[in-house]
Amino acid sequence: MIRFLQFLIFLPIQIIFIPLAIFGLILTSYKEYKVAKKMGISPTTMGAAGNKWLMHYFGTRSDEATVKFIKALPIESHYGLLATYGAAIIANKICGYKPSLASIPEPGTETLITFQNSKTMDFDSSMEKYVNSVDQVVIMGAGFDLRVLNYTDGKNIKVFEMDLENAQNLKIETMKKAGIAHDWITYIPVDFNEESWVEKLIANGFDKTRKTFFLWESVSAYLDEDVVKDTLGKLAELSAKGSVIAQDFFSKAFIEKMKKLSVTLRNSILFGVDMSEDAGKPIEFLLQESGLTLTNLILYGEKGKTKKPFCAITEAEKR
Repeated sequence: MIRFLQFLIFLPIQIIFIPLAIFGLILTSYKEYKVAKKMGISPTTMGAAGNKWLMHYFGTRSDEATVKFIKALPIESHYGLLATYGAAIIANKICGYKPSLASIPEPGTETLITFQNSKTMDFDSSMEKYVNSVDQVVIMGAGFDLRVLNYTDGKNIKVFEMDLENAQNLKIETMKKAGIAHDWITYIPVDFNEESWVEKLIANGFDKTRKTFFLWESVSAYLDEDVVKDTLGKLAELSAKGSVIAQDFFSKAFIEKMKKLSVTLRNSILFGVDMSEDAGKPIEFLLQESGLTLTNLILYGEKGKTKKPFCAITEAEKR
């Protein structure tokens, strides 16, 4: 009943805001696709930042750094986002209305719209759990995610970020423009499909004898299966005992669905895990095959209509 009343308050505000919302949608789409394409940046790179911007404005997850970052980012429009979601933000301030795009669903009931929020919070929890017990943090394919800034600032810990050169350079330039401190992080440009990221990581000061927390979020789906397996194997080889790798896997069914839904993603999404039966078993086998031990598994969507998960977060340890 409360949610229904909140929606009744939101609806007339949204009707008034329709012209502004259309303008905001056009502006953000132009920046995220047209401007990004001109700059050689994949639209998928924006996912993490846009999601966290929404969660911040609806009080789901505080992230002032991401708001500052987006204000300075040339391939996104802060004011376009405000125009698009303005009615919902106003309704949130008035009565606590929160759209599903900014909500955290009950575990297992995640949908294609809401699972990213759950994933964000679960990766936050994973980093928070391990960051104080390791000597190094490595973010693989960081995109525009700024999570590591919050959890490593002021700590005596080595931090490395690896990503495609174009995206990484834009991220660094934007943080400088926004006045976001990041000087304790070592940035390493790398193409996981084409280069030896291990050599680059070691050349930039990574210590194989030190316990490390690796975060590999939203990357494996864009790689060939052989590259994924090779990367996991190399992570195990690189890691000192007690090191932890946190990452996500998508189901093969999810990958096929995304290919059908998006022309942009049709040729770029490649790797998925068969989650049609016992989702944990193929994931555990994949990690064991690479020399890692599964210590935590979170499944998304297992309580949905199909009763089959479409995404998983894992924590795996080198023992």
